[in-house]
Amino acid sequence: MIQVAAAIIENEQGQLLIARKKAGKPQAGRWEFPGGKLEQGETPADCLKRELRKELQIAIEPYAYFGTNDHRYGEKHIRLIAYRARFISGTMKLTDHDEVRWVKRDELGEYIFAPADVAFVSMLIEEDELPSPRPGSDLTETADIKTILRQSYDNQAELRNSSSLEGWKVEERDQVLNAFRTNDVRTVLEVGAGPGRDSLFFQEHGFDMTTVDLSEEMVRLCRQKGLRARMMDFYDLDFVDRSFDAVYAMNCLLHVPKAQLPDILTEIKRVLKPGGLFYLGLYGGMESDGIWEQDAYEPKRYFAMYPDEEIRMKIQGYFRIEDFHTRDMGEGAPHFQSMLLRKGDELA
Repeated sequence: MIQVAAAIIENEQGQLLIARKKAGKPQAGRWEFPGGKLEQGETPADCLKRELRKELQIAIEPYAYFGTNDHRYGEKHIRLIAYRARFISGTMKLTDHDEVRWVKRDELGEYIFAPADVAFVSMLIEEDELPSPRPGSDLTETADIKTILRQSYDNQAELRNSSSLEGWKVEERDQVLNAFRTNDVRTVLEVGAGPGRDSLFFQEHGFDMTTVDLSEEMVRLCRQKGLRARMMDFYDLDFVDRSFDAVYAMNCLLHVPKAQLPDILTEIKRVLKPGGLFYLGLYGGMESDGIWEQDAYEPKRYFAMYPDEEIRMKIQGYFRIEDFHTRDMGEGAPHFQSMLLRKGDELA
């Protein structure tokens, strides 16, 4: 298998850079997202920087994973890995191409692309059709919320994977570890696991971890860590009843619209064994049920936040609260709500 990187470069006008292979090159006359073959031990981001200096004589900065597509050209198996990238500097001079263009998303369908690139063309056109969240917008369709979350977390996966864990989160995780040990927990499901740092921590401490996330790129990073990870929606957990001793959910259920929270709590309760533990971490202390206008991610995510008493009342209908405490995040910011919950001893 040959690994090739491709750059999705967008300018300030929302146009994308495409390049046409010149005569004598593979796929001559077809358009592509510029890039090239990875060298031994090279990351896709480093490959793109090197290849675009060589092919177009420009400097770029890859900043977010976009997608992967496997394609066969006869006996040749290509894995094309695309990253979003920013144009930094340089004047384009062509070596492997005979033309480059900046085009809008809705114009991509007018060009004949190399077969391996076609999947990314479709993704970009679909992306242009996504709902455009605005501050204060009333985005309530669950499918739209999930699509935006998946895209947002795919974009930020590498950044979240490389960032250091804040001290208060380390303290929270250590407290959960002690609770799991005290209660003889063995099997744990983490929902909304992100890049899998917490799952890896618990696995290294002897727990049998199962990890799920909505983001394909987050699941890839989890698997790189040796975790048993699946791309899964926690609205519909694909596990039999009473599968786990504990469920761990750190800052993921805050993306569930308030009207849908009972469904999620019921689903988590279903997969827990009688007497099982559920750790739930949320940002809250204030009201929110929509797109969070202060969100630094793009596309901006949906946040549901509750005053302390409101979330306690909602939880008590499904689980027994064994511990509830908050952590201050600074003036004007939501605080963190930490909950250690227990499923009743009923058989259902």
